[in-house]
Amino acid sequence: MKAENVMNKNVIYATLPDTRENVLGLFKKYHISAVPVIKNGSLAGIVTRKDLLRKIDEDQLALLMTPNPTTVQASESIKKVAEIFAKTGFRRLPVLDGEELVGIITLRDMMKKISEMSIEEVVEKYVSREVTCVWEETPLNIVGEIMRVANAELCPILDNNAEVVGRIDEKIMLTESLIEEFIEQTHYSSSSDSDDAWTWDSIRDFSVKYFEVSVVKLPKEAVKNFMKKPVFVYPQTSVSKCAKEMVRNDIDHMPVLDAENRLMGLVNDIELVKVLLK
Repeated sequence: MKAENVMNKNVIYATLPDTRENVLGLFKKYHISAVPVIKNGSLAGIVTRKDLLRKIDEDQLALLMTPNPTTVQASESIKKVAEIFAKTGFRRLPVLDGEELVGIITLRDMMKKISEMSIEEVVEKYVSREVTCVWEETPLNIVGEIMRVANAELCPILDNNAEVVGRIDEKIMLTESLIEEFIEQTHYSSSSDSDDAWTWDSIRDFSVKYFEVSVVKLPKEAVKNFMKKPVFVYPQTSVSKCAKEMVRNDIDHMPVLDAENRLMGLVNDIELVKVLLK
């Protein structure tokens, strides 16, 4: 199997020269979080929502993007693609045919393919015991701070019996539309002589770290009011079934319970993709 068998051929891209506003428009229109950047018909870089947040005062795409991104050839084996994902921690790779951009492949694409492959190996060996969980009565703003300090992208939620009753992640706490609105409003404010970038009313009272900048302050209500239903697998769950559940529930980290239904750890897509290295 090759990269061209897994990649998305309908690539949304930006072209140099361009601006933050136009790139953000692509993110919103197509519900994506990154686009390759083309210059004179060749791949010049890639720009993500993180880049827009990290460089809030910059407007020119050439200075916002990451130049010379890691790529794969369409003819490259899926094993080589998995190796790059596992080694770098990247979540997407532009796919080239020679010098021409012909597709993009993401970790979610890899999970979809793994879910279709009927891989019977169990997930137990891919489980990380380093997991941050919180009590269901913990205020959401405290959960956000815990996740920031722990660098956690997903937290299982426990009740008084230490049972997993839900999950919370960055996608739940900070919706894409909120981030996009923040970028637009802050960029507008920073270009004004009279307004400071941090005086926007909907942002001013908030302060949780996200993508290396303070974006929003989360409500002080209990996390149970915001969590989503619990999703989990067991150590003996097959890799393909786990991947299918991750895709179905739009999560990158899957809680794993032991035989007594106690939380034992998490398995994430970057670890799971290593099954393709065999």
